[in-house]
Parts: sequence; structure tokens; C-alpha cells
Amino acid sequence: MARKGDVMAWGSRRRTGKSVYARRCAFARRLTVAMVGCIALPAIAAPSSDSTTSQSIRLLVDGKAPVVLDRASLSALPRASVTASAHHEPPSQWQGVALEDILRKANVPSGEQLRGKAMTTLVRITASDHYQVVFTLAELDPMLGNTQVILADTQDGHPLNKGGPFRLIVPGDKRPARWIRSVATIEVAQSAAPTP
Repeated sequence: MARKGDVMAWGSRRRTGKSVYARRCAFARRLTVAMVGCIALPAIAAPSSDSTTSQSIRLLVDGKAPVVLDRASLSALPRASVTASAHHEPPSQWQGVALEDILRKANVPSGEQLRGKAMTTLVRITASDHYQVVFTLAELDPMLGNTQVILADTQDGHPLNKGGPFRLIVPGDKRPARWIRSVATIEVAQSAAPTP
């Protein structure tokens, strides 16, 4: 038995009868199990991302109370459709609501009203996984940029199962980087312009 001040050699035995190496291996196994438990338990306890995807979208416009858009409120708006493809997939028929109609319903300036300070307004769309894309209000306006953007809820006549329940479709983009899946929030705000 070692006395105070004695140095224990690697592999020597203490009271337990196990070598230091065996005790360290046992400790490493317990630590590994604990770490895996800390990482895996939240993933096991939380439902999959598809099942936690919200069935509604929050619409936030500067200076106005937030609005919740669900399937019922979106079905009251005119339907739009577009044929487009993303990521080398065959073209699909996407149906939903034009983003400009959603913004018009929220009394966001458009057409002749879109001038001056309103020209610096941004529209930021956030997915449930926090991926974000940005449009200028001017590029979305039919009288200026006329970029067609659809908030799709069906593809080829079927509800979206992958990336749904709502997905942004931007057929005019050369790359589908702004085809955001699982849309959770639409925010309309003035851009922060530097003061001269």
C-alpha cells in the first residue's frame, strides 16, 4: 500500500485491486456514456423537426401588432401557382399564395405608395430552423421589380410533406437559395440606413 508522498507507478494497484489503467478506462467509459446521454437525450425527447414545424406563420410588420397566418386565413387570399424546379428535380406545379398578396393584406405599401423611405423596406423570411432570406419590398412590387414569390402549401396538387407546411418558391432566381422551407416568420421592416 502506498504511503503519503509515494508516487504510484502506472498500472500499480490500490485498495480496489484494479490497476490505475483499469480505473481510468472505467472512468472514461462512464464519462463517454454520460456525454452521449447529454447529447442524445434532448434529441430523443424532442420530436422530429417535421413534427414540430408550425402550422402557422407569424407576420411582423413594423409598428403593427403581430398577425398569425394559418391555413384558414391563407385560404381566404387568392391562389397562385407556378411551374418551377429546384436542385435538378423535374419541374413541379407549386400552388399557394403570392407573397405580394400577403403583404397587401397587411397594408404594406405597394404600387404608387411605394416611394421615398418605403423603398428601403426589407422583407425577411425565417424558417423553423432559423435559415433566413431577404427581399427588398421594391423587388417584390409588381410595378417595380415584379419578382414572383409564392408561399406554397402544395406541390403537384399534394400538401407539402418535405419542407412544409409552407415553402417559399422564387422561380426567377437562378439558384434556389431563397426557396426557404418550413417558413415560420415573415418580417417587414425598414433597413437601417446610415446617417450622413
